Amino acid sequence: MASLRHQLRHVYEYFKFLDETNAKILQKLATIGPRNISALAKATRLPITTVRFRLNKMIEKGQLLVTVNPNLPKLGLAKAFLVANASLGCHDTLRKAIESTEYWTYFVRCYGKMDGYCAYFAFPHKSMNEVEDYFREISARKIVSDYRLFWITNSFYNSPDFSWFDFGKKEWKLQWERWVKEILEASDELPAILRDPQSYEPVVDKADLLIIKELEKDAAIDLKKLAKILKITPQSVGTRYKKHIVARNLVANFNVDIYPFPLEISELFNFVIGFTDEKRLAKFAKASEKKPFIVSYAKSIGHDLLIANIYILKSEFPKLINSLNRLYSEEVITDFSYVTLDPSSFRRQTVSYEYFADGRWATNLKVNLNTLR
Repeated sequence: MASLRHQLRHVYEYFKFLDETNAKILQKLATIGPRNISALAKATRLPITTVRFRLNKMIEKGQLLVTVNPNLPKLGLAKAFLVANASLGCHDTLRKAIESTEYWTYFVRCYGKMDGYCAYFAFPHKSMNEVEDYFREISARKIVSDYRLFWITNSFYNSPDFSWFDFGKKEWKLQWERWVKEILEASDELPAILRDPQSYEPVVDKADLLIIKELEKDAAIDLKKLAKILKITPQSVGTRYKKHIVARNLVANFNVDIYPFPLEISELFNFVIGFTDEKRLAKFAKASEKKPFIVSYAKSIGHDLLIANIYILKSEFPKLINSLNRLYSEEVITDFSYVTLDPSSFRRQTVSYEYFADGRWATNLKVNLNTLR
């Protein structure tokens, strides 16, 4: 599995020859995706032939990867985030404990206030109590000395936006004062993706999950390849994609894998940010939607907290912290904490479709716990 460090270094090379035409296409990919070329052409006001050629060229050269983020509640899955401080000598055991859940989607080594791991999961909704018991037992066994487990909404992944990019100089101009001002003046309506789920009733079957699994790896996968995996015709795959994946809203959004800053002079962080109330959280989220340093964020269900991943130039990090302190003074946020993430340790897997059968998800965390040493 390719590490995030390799991806970041590779993707940054793209910015050496970024032009405004490619930028227009990239900005629309997160909402339209790579499959609907005519819609992309219409949204960018570019010829279909130009969009198709540019998109294919970026993909073929490995400069661009577009993946889908499943709408987890529609799959019957509850998203969770863990940040844990491993007890001394227990880092490998903590990693195994995360992997043993079988429903992890992402984990990465973290340092700072918590020296251990950050991890995202997509657990069966009906197993939430079992999951909480699992991590309490991990703590009781002294595998971790401290941990925080959050049930969260679908994550919002930032789409590329080049408003703060100088195409002539090929550099970003981060405008911190403007960001704070935009937060204070933004709409206080909570974005739909951050609203607490109303239902976790699954509206999928195994074939839908197989399609989603492949789209999580590459949203531009050829229908013929999908057809071979599902052992049906390409026409049937196309019909299922339209009538199930799209019509049932099984995809929350598209993730356009573009990172704006060179790895060697940048850092990746996870922040947990508390807000005065939901309206101020909404303001922060709305004003941060297209900022180049924001990778993704999700809301803690039932709480005024955002879990945010931030990728930023080291030289700009003090300005970020100063801006957050300013937002505290403005009574927007109540507190924040962060850990540094190690991109070289990043691991990711797709939704655990293999544990779904007859409309239900299977878990066996107690048995899995007994395998830990």
